[in-house]
Amino acid sequence: MKLDTREIEKKKLKLVTNNIKYDLPIFATENYLKSKSDNYGWFVTDDFILPFTIEKKLIFKRLIFTTDTIYLNKSLTTLEEKEFLNEITTYCIKNDICDFIFKAQSNAVFKTYPDDCDHVEWGTFEINLTLSSDEIFSKYTSKTRNMVRKAIKTDVTVSTTKNTEIVYENIKNTFLRQNSLLYPSLNYLQKLQKNLNNNIEFFITEQNNTVQGTAIIIYDESRAYYIYGGSIPRPAPGSINLLHFKIMEFFQEKNLEYYDFVGARLCTEEKSKIESLQRFKKSFGSTLKSGHAFRVIINPYKYKLFNLAVQSYFKLKKSTYIDPIDSIRRCNEQQHTNNS
Repeated sequence: MKLDTREIEKKKLKLVTNNIKYDLPIFATENYLKSKSDNYGWFVTDDFILPFTIEKKLIFKRLIFTTDTIYLNKSLTTLEEKEFLNEITTYCIKNDICDFIFKAQSNAVFKTYPDDCDHVEWGTFEINLTLSSDEIFSKYTSKTRNMVRKAIKTDVTVSTTKNTEIVYENIKNTFLRQNSLLYPSLNYLQKLQKNLNNNIEFFITEQNNTVQGTAIIIYDESRAYYIYGGSIPRPAPGSINLLHFKIMEFFQEKNLEYYDFVGARLCTEEKSKIESLQRFKKSFGSTLKSGHAFRVIINPYKYKLFNLAVQSYFKLKKSTYIDPIDSIRRCNEQQHTNNS
């Protein structure tokens, strides 16, 4: 580990880099964090925990939280969480931990945000798996229910697989078809498969032994997270709907409480790919869990240079990229203009 354990006496905020002794959600575990980066840890007080990774590329150091704030005491308030987040920001500045705190992973829905940051509304769509299968199915839109039935009638199947390469290729091709370079690497998926072992599943949906789509699910004792998915250009009707239906059944049998579609923008551009994707997630009768996302720019010069480097790289690859927070802020401004 390259980071040292340190402590701020005033608030007893610790930066822990090993031997964390808490029962944590899957995205806060060491097995997950070390799949993401060699530099990782947890900000810890008597009241809160917040796991992170640090990515170092060229001259840039960006810190990314992998969950929202974990409360160790349910009686705590968002004001106390805000103070905790402010302490983390102060710590990062004083100890040169990073150049900026980037937007957290999409699964992280914060109840509040630190002072002096860029923040937007953020959420996720979730399904309550404690309901019966019939109750869950009844909440689907009529179109989605019909698509599931059609897939079953046309011999579409869903199963788990250990073939990381097939899943990777399907997801990669899906991202490239959507002009996105943000697909996971094969090496990363193999690390996840190795490190998470009993907390990850690769699903595949097929018709006549031909892959129609795939999904990667990371899970713990209470929640299953849909982190990546893909499909062929024209999948068999209902095959992707059936994929998620069967995934929900799979985790119901494991007595999990929620199926999390991971990430929801509360402002989306009309007729955009993101709007279409969120409409798909809503069609399963999912409930929106809403909160916040934020970023903290510690070194404005490096942050501006980092954005320039990213934009140049994507342009070179004939693709485009806009930070989710910037995209949501632009969407909010456009809606405000249209309503004025």
